[in-house]
Amino acid sequence: MKLSYHYLSLLLSFIILSSRGMVYTQNKNIVEMPIVFSIPAIALVDFAGSDKRITFISGKGAEQIITPSTLDKTWINYSSIVDGKSTNSISVNFSSGNIPAEIGIKLDVGQDAGAGAGSTGKPIGQITLTPYPQEIITGIGSCYTGRGTQKGHQLIYSWEWLPPYDFDHTSIDNIEISVTYTLTTAK
Repeated sequence: MKLSYHYLSLLLSFIILSSRGMVYTQNKNIVEMPIVFSIPAIALVDFAGSDKRITFISGKGAEQIITPSTLDKTWINYSSIVDGKSTNSISVNFSSGNIPAEIGIKLDVGQDAGAGAGSTGKPIGQITLTPYPQEIITGIGSCYTGRGTQKGHQLIYSWEWLPPYDFDHTSIDNIEISVTYTLTTAK
């Protein structure tokens, strides 16, 4: 993952340095040249925090293992370059694990912390996790959120008891659920 971030940083540096469109020679003659280059669309997702058990699944996204203690200890970071007027979005769904019928898991995605730059996405608001993908961040343009905790969007999980429940016969202490995050492009 580090190589990808270094690649993106190098690419952005090249764009900034070459965007002036002027080349200076030793004898101070100025030559103006149009520079034409194409940047392929790319998007990278990463997670930070003290309770992050993440597996990256080629072509499918990233899978996080959550437990009742995960709560607000994870941050989602991303970098994105889009082409034209397209945008990216991030969706989430349960991918494995058994949730007792009397338990509901909600996810609230915080606003971007503002540590990066560009057109970062907007969180949808609180959702109840299901096996079906639901968008949680939309409108991601060309941007980066920064990398690490206190950067990007904070993921806040809440575990709720649904009626009817029986505290004497149900324990949530040993539950582990896999949640898959997928980044997609919308044209």
